Amino acid sequence: MKFIVFKRPALRNAMLWAILLFVVLAYRENVISVFSNKLKPVYSAEVTTNEIGLTFDISWGEKTPEPILDILKEKGVKATFFLSSPWASKHEDLVKRMVADGHEIASHGNRHVDLNTLSPGEIEREIMTAHEVLQHITGQKISLLRPPNGAYDNKLISVSQRLGYQVIQWSVDSLDWKRPGPEAVIRNVLNGLPNGHGARPGDIILFHASDSAPDTIKALPVVIDQLIAKNYQLVPVGQLLKSAAKTWPPESNLPPLEQREAS
Repeated sequence: MKFIVFKRPALRNAMLWAILLFVVLAYRENVISVFSNKLKPVYSAEVTTNEIGLTFDISWGEKTPEPILDILKEKGVKATFFLSSPWASKHEDLVKRMVADGHEIASHGNRHVDLNTLSPGEIEREIMTAHEVLQHITGQKISLLRPPNGAYDNKLISVSQRLGYQVIQWSVDSLDWKRPGPEAVIRNVLNGLPNGHGARPGDIILFHASDSAPDTIKALPVVIDQLIAKNYQLVPVGQLLKSAAKTWPPESNLPPLEQREAS
């Protein structure tokens, strides 16, 4: 084997700089590749039906949930309720009514903290604590998660997927928690925010049934009536996903849960 010996320092230094540049560029490409493959939650679905996902978050309060359930029952509409486990433990009767009325129960975590600020082990404990509580109360298989405040990153989604959860966000925001008044909540859903659009097939609508959103009680009947008048069908997220050819954004697409469990 012959070794190349550089007798001139300038030539040797040039070669060393070339090697260093190659290493830096290779590292940069790997970093870009990692971050371009960022995992995403589900914001909406691509459907050929007229279905729209209807969702409610609850983390505290006891005045708003029951009137919301009464409205949904009167209108014959089913929805997904993302519940925090402390609230569910304190209000088992309301959770059991949700199940009896045909609604889907999903997880809103345990503590109301930004899960993406926690370590993978802490995230797993938060998810599984809520999982055990919700599954015990409902008897349902819990497989959808909406993280508190919608805060997520690759770490959160990766841990969630490993635990059999699909992370769900929203594409239409009622902003009911800001208490803008019932008319504003109705406009936000039907007409959309300035940078969005009104609810249409494949969308996932975010409402709150916590006591922080009293306007929802007056706004919800109008929203339901207006969307049904457009021949839209309001459904739980689980049903929307079953009807979906794919979800948006593309990075949110997962194989069916039964395939992930078998792998």
